[in-house]
Parts: sequence; structure tokens; C-alpha cells
Amino acid sequence: MNTKFVIRGFLIALPTAALVMASALAVVLTRGMIGPPPGPTPPPPTILAPRGELPAGPVGLQELVMVRGEEYRVAGSGFLLRLDSGDVVGVTTAHSVPLGDPDRPIERIALRVAGQEELLAEFDTLRGQPGHPRTGGDMTVDYVLLHGDPAVDPDLVLTPDARGAPQPGERVSLCSGQGDGGGGPRVLEGTVQSVGDTAVWVLMDQSFYPGLASGSPFVSQHTGQVVGMLIAGSLRGRRLLLAAHPIHSLVGLAEPADEFKLDGYSR
Repeated sequence: MNTKFVIRGFLIALPTAALVMASALAVVLTRGMIGPPPGPTPPPPTILAPRGELPAGPVGLQELVMVRGEEYRVAGSGFLLRLDSGDVVGVTTAHSVPLGDPDRPIERIALRVAGQEELLAEFDTLRGQPGHPRTGGDMTVDYVLLHGDPAVDPDLVLTPDARGAPQPGERVSLCSGQGDGGGGPRVLEGTVQSVGDTAVWVLMDQSFYPGLASGSPFVSQHTGQVVGMLIAGSLRGRRLLLAAHPIHSLVGLAEPADEFKLDGYSR
């Protein structure tokens, strides 16, 4: 069996897929050569931001979606983000949440620690207009922000990196919302290859199957703060190059946003 072909076919982005298919795949490897080639790994940068501790808790969370009249289904990953205002916002991807289908209206979106039955946070309200599944190299179009007032352990809430994005050559950790499959966390490391206004590209240290991991946060190993959200990626030979929605964009979208109820939402 051609394993690489199977993996690539299994992970092609499906922007118009129904919720069942989104729940089955929800991430994001593409056959196309989106983004820059890996090239030489950039040297470690000089980072002037204060050094901080990595998160103590499992900050990458499993995302569940409830369609009216149905039970929750696992659809992807997400995380909780604390804004400067003190508000805690749920963050996930648009390609995992098919909003606006009048025949299958979404009532709630929940986040939980992988391997646990208890829901950490439930949301029935959007914070601002949602984005849409990305089809090109712009990762900032793909997002859903959730409004609520979750009372959760502060160790499970991320702070946005004040720089707005990481620096080329910086080491980052991907905190997978799907955990290790046995109830524990899964943290995967990589090096930032390039940074732009619409995407951050990270070359991972090891190849792995990223199914349902889109929406997981990338955390700077220097500041301990979130620098982006996993959206897509591509296989480059045996290397895995992942693309993130930069944190400056997510914060900018969340801060001035209006509120819309999930149930009955239409674009």
C-alpha cells in the first residue's frame, strides 16, 4: 500500500463537507504546494519578548458540535483565549463547523480535555461573524470565535503573545486538542519557517497523522503564549509543514465583535 498516497487522500480539505465528514476528517493536509518550501531551517532568532513558562495544563482542547436534535459529535480541536478585556473566548476553525445550513442548524459548540467526558465549556453564541474554510494560502479567513463566560481553571486558558506572531527560527509547540489517545496530552514540536500577515508556517520535527487537530494552538517555547492556530498543512517528502492562523488576526477579530446566536444563524 502507498501509505503517503492514502494519508494525502484522507486529509484533503473539504470546505463544503457535511458535519459527519467534518467530524471524521477536520484537518487539512493538502496535495497542493501551498505555502513556502521548507528550505534551510532559519537560525534561532533574538527574541526580545520576556521569557515565560509553558502552559501547565492541557490547553489544546477537543471540539464538539451539536446539531439540533442530535448528540454532540467530535468535530476538531480548539482552545480558550483570554483577551486584554478579561473576556475568555472559545477559538476553533470554520472548516470544522458547517454553519448556516437551515436543515442542520448547530445549537452548541463545546470544548473539553481529550479523554474526559466532562465538558469544559459550552457555547451557544458566536463572537462576531465567523470565517469560512480556507481554499488558498490565506489562513486568516478560517476561524470561528465563541462568546460565553466559561468558569475554567486559568491553566487551561491561553494568553495571546503580544508580538502577534512568532519569529522565523523560533521553536514552538503544537498542543493537540486530541491528546495522545489515552487520556493524556500530546505536544509536538517544530520550528517556524516563515511568518506573514496571513499565515505562519511551521516545519515539524516529526511526521504524524494530524486528523482532527486543526484548531489546536501553537505556543511559543520562549514566551509560553499562543502564537497561532493550526489550519492546514502539506507533506513535503517526509516532512510535515503546518500552517497557522496568526494570533494577531484572531485577537483583532475577537476584540470588537458583535454577538450572534448559533441556533438559527445564517450568513
